Amino acid sequence: MATINQRIPNFLGGVSQQPDKIKFPGQLRVCDNAVPNITFGLTKRPAGEQVKSLANATAGGFWYEILRDGDEKYLVQITPANIGAMPIRVWDLANGTEKSLTNSSGDSLFSYLAGATEPYAVTTIQDYTLIANPQKTVGTTGTTAAPIHSGDYSYARLDTVAYNTEYILYSGSAPTPNTYYRVTSVKVDRMSGNNAQGPTFDDTNEDQSKSGTLTWSFSGGSAVTTGATNCENIEGSLQVNGNSYIANNTATYQGNQTGDETKFLGYVQDYDVRYTATVTLQDGGLIKETNINTAKNKFIDVAMEGETYRISVEAVEPVTTYEDVSGIAYFKTPKNPDNGTISMATILQGLKTSVNSYLANVTGEVIGSGLFLYGSAADGVNFLGGAVNENMSVIGQKAQDISRLPAMCKQGYVAQVSNAADLDTDDYYVKFEANNGVSGSGSWEETVRPNNFSSGSDTMVLGLDPATMPHALINNRNGTFSFKKLDEASKGTTENYWKNRLVGDDTSNPFPTFNGSEIQEMFFHRNRLGMVSGEQIVMSQPGQYFNFGIVSAITASDDNPIDITVSDVKPAFINHTLAINKGLMMFSDNGQFMLFTESDIFSPKTARLKKIASYECDASIQPVDLGTSILFTSNVSSHARAFEATILDDDSPPNIIEQTRVVPEFLPKDITMSANSTAIGITSYCKKGDKTVYHYKYYNAGNERQQSAWYTWSYANTVQHMVYTGGNFFVVLYDGNAYQLVRHEFVTDISNTSVSSGYTVGGLSTNVGSHLHTTRGIEACLDLAVITGVLHVDAHSVAASGSTPAYERFGRFGTTAPTWPTLTDLVVVGLYGKDNNNVDVAGMVFPVDELDGTKVRVFNSGLSLGALTGVSGAITPHTAHFAIGYKYKTTIELPNYYVNVGNNVYDTNGDLRISGINFELGLSGPMEFHLTSPFSYTDASGNVTKDIDDYIQYESGITTNLSQLNTVPSELDKSVRVPIQRKNNKYNLQIQIPDPFSTAIISASWDGNYSNKRHVRR
Repeated sequence: MATINQRIPNFLGGVSQQPDKIKFPGQLRVCDNAVPNITFGLTKRPAGEQVKSLANATAGGFWYEILRDGDEKYLVQITPANIGAMPIRVWDLANGTEKSLTNSSGDSLFSYLAGATEPYAVTTIQDYTLIANPQKTVGTTGTTAAPIHSGDYSYARLDTVAYNTEYILYSGSAPTPNTYYRVTSVKVDRMSGNNAQGPTFDDTNEDQSKSGTLTWSFSGGSAVTTGATNCENIEGSLQVNGNSYIANNTATYQGNQTGDETKFLGYVQDYDVRYTATVTLQDGGLIKETNINTAKNKFIDVAMEGETYRISVEAVEPVTTYEDVSGIAYFKTPKNPDNGTISMATILQGLKTSVNSYLANVTGEVIGSGLFLYGSAADGVNFLGGAVNENMSVIGQKAQDISRLPAMCKQGYVAQVSNAADLDTDDYYVKFEANNGVSGSGSWEETVRPNNFSSGSDTMVLGLDPATMPHALINNRNGTFSFKKLDEASKGTTENYWKNRLVGDDTSNPFPTFNGSEIQEMFFHRNRLGMVSGEQIVMSQPGQYFNFGIVSAITASDDNPIDITVSDVKPAFINHTLAINKGLMMFSDNGQFMLFTESDIFSPKTARLKKIASYECDASIQPVDLGTSILFTSNVSSHARAFEATILDDDSPPNIIEQTRVVPEFLPKDITMSANSTAIGITSYCKKGDKTVYHYKYYNAGNERQQSAWYTWSYANTVQHMVYTGGNFFVVLYDGNAYQLVRHEFVTDISNTSVSSGYTVGGLSTNVGSHLHTTRGIEACLDLAVITGVLHVDAHSVAASGSTPAYERFGRFGTTAPTWPTLTDLVVVGLYGKDNNNVDVAGMVFPVDELDGTKVRVFNSGLSLGALTGVSGAITPHTAHFAIGYKYKTTIELPNYYVNVGNNVYDTNGDLRISGINFELGLSGPMEFHLTSPFSYTDASGNVTKDIDDYIQYESGITTNLSQLNTVPSELDKSVRVPIQRKNNKYNLQIQIPDPFSTAIISASWDGNYSNKRHVRR
């Protein structure tokens, strides 16, 4: 057989449940309470520093964290059962101090938190942590403001000013006009008594004194002796002209000797005057008679120069008019400028007077270029007048076009603008805001539909009910928090409250689809607040996180909310969301979806939703972002499975790999929480109330995954909550009496002497962190670890008293120290400094003999720490510093090794006998190598006989010589050889690190004898 040596480059592969024959180099059977650190090797897990016991924490609460920034980080617990007292507790994550809640005990606002049987949906935006009760149904409240005058109003705008025009306003059905008559022809007769003698007459008066001219009117006048009724504006002129004529010739004789022709002197002419009366119709006016014959019988008698003339209607034509129609507002302008001037003011004042006098249940008010009409019948007012009824336009509650709205109107006037007569979706509402707050000039601004706008039963709900919407835990930035309902009354100086609808109506601006349902999840993405309700995803306006209404009903805006439904052949109720750089990942029980945009603008018009995978996903475990990919779990089989999805681009399916394929029976299916740190590269899983945390550590170099390792951490107490932040892993542990906030530092900080001091290896403590030295600061590997201070009150000696022997008393003074629940594995570890006898305490480990509240007692330590006197110190000071806490054991079980013949191909048929394994340690510490046999025989009595005895090799961690006395048992590097002398498949090797000092295993190599032909016993 040939001698062979092969190297194991590292132990960073974590646990693999594959057979040893196909494990990759560096994978392990068991890796508990360790960290496969690519920098320092496989190390013992960091100490669990006790930050503080969390006062007032409860067993039935849900845990959350608020990570505002690097300086403000908080732990929150909400207990639904405590709504009658104080259900919300907040602690500072840095020191465990409870923060005050300004609400009084039993505040009625806490009722919102009642009844939660599942974790609340929680998301934090700056100083506001929004909390949604998944059992609370979202509702609505209130109604919009009622319209002025109960909506009974309209506006009649005067569009045309014209002569001889009727302006009619009416309410209800259109009025029926009257048919009157206009005179088209008149005649004149000279009257002799009651007899009409025609227009011509003779008179012997030769001076034509009866000639003349006058104007007449059927409406009367000084010349009219007999008037006519029901006549208007029938006017004209009468012209009487006289012409002289020879009525007869009288022969004249000399000496009156008639008959004597010789005496005939000639004729004497006798002149008379013949008068002719002519009449001119200047204005046919109006005869307010409905019977044509009655109209034709109209006449007037006028007197001129002692004569009476009768001017009679000779012909008429019918005229349709609204004059004298009852129940309307009527105004008619003069026929022409000769009859009077006209103006807009004249017409409007005339109409106003008529409205207020004759139009029932309507009152008019002149505003601008029209009449504001109000009253129970005002909303039904219409206009008639002009050739095609265009001289006025009446706008009630609706306007066909916004350009038809007047420039001056009544304050609070609301009009519904209907762009398309057959569509309701494009209707919107505008409200007039007068500059003086009353009426006149102003502007039209978009508004919401008023309540009971069109009728008494036309209800318009105001908005979402803040009492049913998520409430906020507000960081007041002064060390206190407030739990508030986000309504307008509680907004203070902010605008952070759930906004009511400001525009539109139920058609153009409906409530978000989570109305009437429960909110199961909240998220923040692309500057929008998102809500998840069943299959609905609703996102607020960008930057307006509390507004789920549209910006405007006039036009579609990119700032409108996004309301989209996730649909699939299977139910697609969304359990989780995760915002990544490609978009918003959404997880249902049976699929993965992505909400994204192909545009630079994320809006309702550009939002795209598609299904990207069909993997089952655990409804209780939040998927995590690994930085360039996401990790989610499925618990449909006997154990949970973890899948990593990498989103390549919008058009390609994701690349999904099962990361638990090498550990199919590793993750319990009932895990309930997850935590992740992309900076450290760790994802952790745990079941609340369990004592084991399951970690997945990953490391990428470019596009290559160079580490993918599963391992566990075991605690003595149950895990309640966990969170990564700032390079630290915080865990809330319940020890049976108290809830302890514990911090694990992945990069040790021993400068913070209040809670996390430690020891140094490779140099002085002042050299830790120096670029000129390799000195490392290490914490004592203890759980619930606390550090004693420099005062003797933290570490001192107590003399024997009666039956009580002398002892050393250790503790961290004050309320921050835990009350130690048990003595098991509780130790005191010397870190650095000297006691009063100048003995260096570094590396000393003392089991605790007796509990003393928040302090512990160690008997027979051999130390001299001085007696405590007074409150603040001792007579003789010492410089010794100690750590107090519970030991925990790191367990690493190596697989059986086979000869690697190249490219990770193993010869499993050859004969290999391993002589020993050489381990290279990066940071040495006390270790135990347990070599056991997997083969044994059990007899009938139950006695077990192994084929080879078990063997334990103890490694001190330091070179054994006098120079190492009273020092920490660690070196910066060391080599250890463990003899095996067995066939490669006939032993188990387990490394245990029980002592409270860190150790790092870098690599190893094994050597032995190998034959490529299996040995067969003959």
